[in-house]
Amino acid sequence: MVADKLIKSRFQYLHISNDVLFGNMIAVFLGDCLTRIMFIHRAGDASQALLSLAHSLNIFYIIVCVVVMSVITIWYERPIRCCLKAFYRGYDPDPILLENARRRLLNEPYMIVILDMAAWGLGFFLFWIIGSPAGGIAIASGLITMTLAFFWVEHVSQHNLVPLFFPEGDLSRVQGVRIISVKIRFAVLIFAVSVVPLAFIHLTIHQFKQMQMMDEMTLIMLVSRMEETIARESFLFMGVAIFLSWLVAHNTRRPIVEIIRVMGHVKQGDFSQKARVFSNDEVGFAGETLNAMTQGLRERELIKDTFGRYVDAKIRDEILRGRVPLDGELKEATILFADLRNFTPLVAVTPPKELIYVLNAYLNEMAEAIKENKGLILQFIGDEVEAVFGAPVYEPGHELSAVKTALAMRLRLAGLNKRFAEEGIPPIAHGVGIHTGFVLAANIGSADRSAYSLIGDTVNLASRIQDLTKEFKTDILVSEAVQSLLSDLYDFEPMPETMVKGKPDPIRVFSLNS
Repeated sequence: MVADKLIKSRFQYLHISNDVLFGNMIAVFLGDCLTRIMFIHRAGDASQALLSLAHSLNIFYIIVCVVVMSVITIWYERPIRCCLKAFYRGYDPDPILLENARRRLLNEPYMIVILDMAAWGLGFFLFWIIGSPAGGIAIASGLITMTLAFFWVEHVSQHNLVPLFFPEGDLSRVQGVRIISVKIRFAVLIFAVSVVPLAFIHLTIHQFKQMQMMDEMTLIMLVSRMEETIARESFLFMGVAIFLSWLVAHNTRRPIVEIIRVMGHVKQGDFSQKARVFSNDEVGFAGETLNAMTQGLRERELIKDTFGRYVDAKIRDEILRGRVPLDGELKEATILFADLRNFTPLVAVTPPKELIYVLNAYLNEMAEAIKENKGLILQFIGDEVEAVFGAPVYEPGHELSAVKTALAMRLRLAGLNKRFAEEGIPPIAHGVGIHTGFVLAANIGSADRSAYSLIGDTVNLASRIQDLTKEFKTDILVSEAVQSLLSDLYDFEPMPETMVKGKPDPIRVFSLNS
């Protein structure tokens, strides 16, 4: 598993296990410090006894909150911590435990918010009972703290925990998880960094106005203290706003950068990359969708490459692009058949491995000759090759390409026999037959398996002409239709008219000398 490679030390294990706990505690302490700073300038002429009581209650309450919240957080994180321990020790956690841990991990930011809300709500109630002005301050500080804790815990989870528990992404597949949209996240951010500070400053002005009406201090002292208080609060709120904005921007930018990175690879035709998914909101869903798309493209390329091993690349591309009519079309093309001579007796006396080596070497050389001249291999039938020129993509001069291929096959066979002689393998011979005319091209086969094929009299006659190479003891024979088109370019030797199967009249064929 990926996790045992990521958690490499005990320090890293302890750091990852307690990041959320420490992060929330820091947010609570920051909120308490914010309350203290604001309280100092709002105490007015409160009695020393009240200030002392409020101070003692604050210390006691903070200690109790830290202990209780830590216990609840550790209890809630128990499945997460068990899985982290398994990752650290290098074994796979129980699948049910892992699923539970994933669910709790994604819900933890909301659990932290509820925990902080309860803590700050109870604190407001206690300070309100004793009559301390810190109660009202706790409301604003609590809102800031809850927002800060939520985005910080989310940041920690995305940075350290989500890559461990979701190495393949798929956060959206976890059931029972609360999802907050990007719109709501930004609405919460705007509320925390603008509405709360403005409302709090307005409350500050109102409270100092009340203090002036009660003659607790002179007008000059009141204005001076109010100015100082608002300045301090403004700086505090600006600091919190900058930090929250950075957290939200970082949490949003990171998955977007991942998506852009993968899209750049996809644009270059590289479908091997996957976007790391950090959240289960719209941005995370976009990352998962992109991964699914690249997976589909990767599978399509694999199918395309695999398909190309059995069907010529041009036929493959035409079929995949939908340019080959599955119900058939009549096309003018040139058909070439090539077949090894005396191959059946060779099978009986040749060791299997050597026989396959000879056959594959021959077919490979013939295939290269066909491809060099824009021909398409339709099929290998044992030791026989069927190729077409001018279909499925029409190529002008397909008759000439077929004849050039036959001559290239002759040269390649000579070179192959030379290599065989050096390896102590007997030479081989073949016969090539070529005919041109109209063929029916279609996807032919059963409901669950079909192949691009050519049928018709042109195909049958080309096969018969190839068979005649044995009778006339020549390696290349062409039909009269091919000879009449290329007689000015090549030296054709006429053969005696002969009968072939399927033809009522004798046909004329020509041997290609050069």
